[in-house]
Amino acid sequence: MPDDHSADASRWSVRPRTAAPAQDAPTAAQSLRDELVKIERRIEDVICQGREAFTEGSDSYDRATVAVLRLAALFEDPSRHHAPHLTVVTLGERRGIVATRNIASHSGCGAMNTEIFWRTVTERLPEVIARIRAASES
Repeated sequence: MPDDHSADASRWSVRPRTAAPAQDAPTAAQSLRDELVKIERRIEDVICQGREAFTEGSDSYDRATVAVLRLAALFEDPSRHHAPHLTVVTLGERRGIVATRNIASHSGCGAMNTEIFWRTVTERLPEVIARIRAASES
């Protein structure tokens, strides 16, 4: 009988890619634009639902959290999304986005100041996304 631990070890070991990316795969710039659209849709939903609906545990709050998580993920591996397009986001803004993501994912949303989170998602992030979009389209 095979050792269960050895089976798990090989299952979770890091392996090189076995095939080249598909020729019809989107470019890094297109992937970035697609991701920005997904983030913007979430932010638009949050704004449409309004401040009154924006409470911890609500659909609106959850959409805002996912928008921040996805935006922060862009900075984790900038090579995936054309790093030059992301340089339009200041170091302070990046730190703020990552800190917000860390609070949401590690401390729980209950640790988040709802008013600051609302203003960040509805006022600051749309402007940051607009700058990234403009850089990726130029």
